Amino acid sequence: MIDEKPYKIIERYVAERSMLSDSVILTELTELAPLRDAGDPKWKTREYWEDEAYRFVALADLVAKRKLRDGVRLLLERACFGDPGEIMRGLRHPCEAAFNPDWAGLAAVCMPLATSARPGTRFWAIDQLTILEDPTAEAVFQRALSDELPDVRDTAAKGIERLKRKKWNA
Repeated sequence: MIDEKPYKIIERYVAERSMLSDSVILTELTELAPLRDAGDPKWKTREYWEDEAYRFVALADLVAKRKLRDGVRLLLERACFGDPGEIMRGLRHPCEAAFNPDWAGLAAVCMPLATSARPGTRFWAIDQLTILEDPTAEAVFQRALSDELPDVRDTAAKGIERLKRKKWNA
């Protein structure tokens, strides 16, 4: 058996779901377990990558292509803490595609998730808010400066700096 390249696995997942309704896609995403945080031994198994991680990426692609705004919250709620195989750093792109050009709507989804009990959800919500530079997120960034995780605190500090720079340049 020839090993299938990751991008081919993701393409296959997307193709297999191309004729499914939006509600079926959202249901599958709802039923997908949150990704385990980086460092979990499951990430060392081929099965976890193929059955969970690549399916997550494929569902994110479908959220983007179909502009499934309800899928953005579901993606963030399932995001892992860390960036195994660098699959998480691109998460903001499907989130943005689903809301483009309604950046305030995307920020409104991210703000409550920035206080989630799940570290991955908090981190990637704060990361998205940093990119959006929405002034209404300033209080969220301020609260995140007290987060138990240094990565969350550092990203929140970057968010505050970006908001300051945006004010200065306005």
